[in-house]
Amino acid sequence: MVNFILIAVCILAGMALKATKSIHPDAHKGINTWILYLALPAVSFKYLPKVHWTTEMLFPIIATFLTSVFCFFFMMFYSKRKGYSRRSRSTLELVSGYSNTSFLGFPLVAAFYGESLLSIAVICDQTMFFSLSTLGIIAAVRGGSKSGKVSAAFIFKRLITFPPLVGCIAALALSQFIDFTLAEPFFDKLAATVSPLALFSVGLQLKFNG
Repeated sequence: MVNFILIAVCILAGMALKATKSIHPDAHKGINTWILYLALPAVSFKYLPKVHWTTEMLFPIIATFLTSVFCFFFMMFYSKRKGYSRRSRSTLELVSGYSNTSFLGFPLVAAFYGESLLSIAVICDQTMFFSLSTLGIIAAVRGGSKSGKVSAAFIFKRLITFPPLVGCIAALALSQFIDFTLAEPFFDKLAATVSPLALFSVGLQLKFNG
């Protein structure tokens, strides 16, 4: 129950401060920077070293890609039937096949299933980002540019410069050689800021006009 109250309070606080102009209109950018560069990598270091890898762990990874692939083919046939433009088709692919699985996903997973399963949420989130940074970028470029081409170098640069993905890989690799038990209280403090700040940021960015 506490997690659901946290979700409501943080989102409503962001909406209220934005509506009353009590906060800078670009405040969410600074909050998002903290989450991406510090809080989300800390979540990886907190949970991933404790993951017991089994064949069942392949399901959330494969399911994420299957969702994107299914939406690609579904929207291809749907758009063709409706006579939609390439831009409309790409937009439909992006909004149906991809999502922000950390800012809202992590608080909801914690609320429904408990924090112990956030390790799976981290894996799903990074798989979603990988899918978005490859298939998603291709869909966006095809719909928004005349050439419809995207370079492999651009995609690779995007992948290796995304802090949460770097943190995820680092946590998986370094935990094989380093015991992070002593650093757990530090990661706990940083990771605890993800839910309230992410939800607050969502509240600051919500728009119901139009």
